[in-house]
Amino acid sequence: MSKVKIILSILMPLLFFSINSAHAITDSRDIKEIGIDEKLGDILPDNIILSDENNSKAEFGQLLAKDKPTVLSLVYYSCPRLCNFASDGLLQVINEMNSLSLGEDFKVLTVSFDPEDSTDIAKSKAVKYRSSTQRGEASEENWEFLTGDAENIKKLTESVGFRYKKDGEEFAHASALIILTPEGKISRYLHGIQHEPSDFRLSLIEASEGRVGSSRVINKVLLFCYGFDPIGKRYALKALNIVKAAGVVTLFTLCGVLAYFWRKERK
Repeated sequence: MSKVKIILSILMPLLFFSINSAHAITDSRDIKEIGIDEKLGDILPDNIILSDENNSKAEFGQLLAKDKPTVLSLVYYSCPRLCNFASDGLLQVINEMNSLSLGEDFKVLTVSFDPEDSTDIAKSKAVKYRSSTQRGEASEENWEFLTGDAENIKKLTESVGFRYKKDGEEFAHASALIILTPEGKISRYLHGIQHEPSDFRLSLIEASEGRVGSSRVINKVLLFCYGFDPIGKRYALKALNIVKAAGVVTLFTLCGVLAYFWRKERK
């Protein structure tokens, strides 16, 4: 099999489950009711009550990390396909990152949008994914698996623009990670079920304004050089900023060379 065929055999299933996939749709007219309307800059309301795997209730604002970004993942725990791929993709990108760690640099909230999901099934998912986390501290505090009633789930999904539809025994829905600032503001959407570690890292740095990780200087440089491409839905080099930086470096280099020869002539 040629390399092209091998690559296509990998990409096609991913494309099938990508951003705009409307899993479980049986009526194509329903696809208009499914998707994600980005609400960048909106602050999520505090009065959303969710239950953790131990059935302890808390307002959404209390669930956020106070000094670091929070990653919000909306799934439903009894989903037979797409949500498992989405959660696996989140786990994979957490494990593949080299510079940022779960718990130390960010927190994850996985929330079921099916009001019939119980705390027992939330607990089983928690055990599965925490035990598979290889980078960071996957504790109950750092990666929470939550459920809620219909009223509070509606508040949460509407506040982040997540539109879905019950279709038989399943839900038709899209998939994205929603990156929140410590204040609960929506900073970025990372669409799809697989995520590049570089995009995930930059979204966390952006949401924290460069405060996570080992070096704020490097973070500032990265945010200067990279920006989110709303069309390509990923981070890309800011060509204009690179040109500006190169121009400044060139100018200082020329000044240094001229100063050297000027001093040499005076001696």
